[in-house]
Amino acid sequence: MTAYATLDINPTGTTSALGRTIRLRRLFGATGRTVTVALDQAVPRGVAPRLAGIAPTYDGIVAAGPDAVTMFKGIAGHVIAHNPTRVPWILKASTFSVDFHAHYDAVVATVSDAIRLGAEAVAVGISAGSSNQARDLELLSGVVESAGAVGLPVVCHAYPSGELWEDRKGSVEAILYAARAAAELGVDVVKTWYSGSTETFREIVEGTPAIVVAAGGAKADSPLQVLRQAASVIEAGGRGVTFGRNVWGAEDPGKMVRALRAVVHEDVEPEKAAELLK
Repeated sequence: MTAYATLDINPTGTTSALGRTIRLRRLFGATGRTVTVALDQAVPRGVAPRLAGIAPTYDGIVAAGPDAVTMFKGIAGHVIAHNPTRVPWILKASTFSVDFHAHYDAVVATVSDAIRLGAEAVAVGISAGSSNQARDLELLSGVVESAGAVGLPVVCHAYPSGELWEDRKGSVEAILYAARAAAELGVDVVKTWYSGSTETFREIVEGTPAIVVAAGGAKADSPLQVLRQAASVIEAGGRGVTFGRNVWGAEDPGKMVRALRAVVHEDVEPEKAAELLK
């Protein structure tokens, strides 16, 4: 595993680095890995049935013990206040929309919101390779500066989704560029696209001086495919997964969380972990 992806941080004194360390430990737990569930997809991709009924979906997921959830502030206010289960949450502070502004991440929350609402981190997206890339990088840089001052980790959803890539969109080159751009600006955690294999995702992890986790992507053909992707990410040196549709869209979201935890935290083979879905 590359030396980049380390949580062995030793801050000196009572600086903001101490707060950053404590919050990262909450997100990544005893193994230094995470199973985070993304519940932030209604605005970017539409209101799926499981997201329309968000309270029972949230209840079932957090009961299974994910390491964290990612949400917008309004949904967090709706579900966290009514469910006493303790789970770290990441505030999504920007968003695109597949239908209306696919390459523009609108600012929808601030670092101050994250602190005020008890979030463990703030997440911002960039559309690398888009005509809005320069503006996205300026936004991300400002968030990194503000969050660093108060000890709040920054997660970047670094996707090579821009229209300027043309036929290179989704390539290893493009994914690495997006991930590295986020790391160059000083983020703590990079969430990026899975590249399709352990070997290529290892290239992305080794070229990114930050903690790297994989997004889940489109709805998988089978639950076993989801578990195999998670195992591949871990084998490549990634620090875990942040899955949305492939968790809350599963037949039983809670069982999928437990199966992913077995793969990510216990190194259980995907085929064995799949038995937890029965």
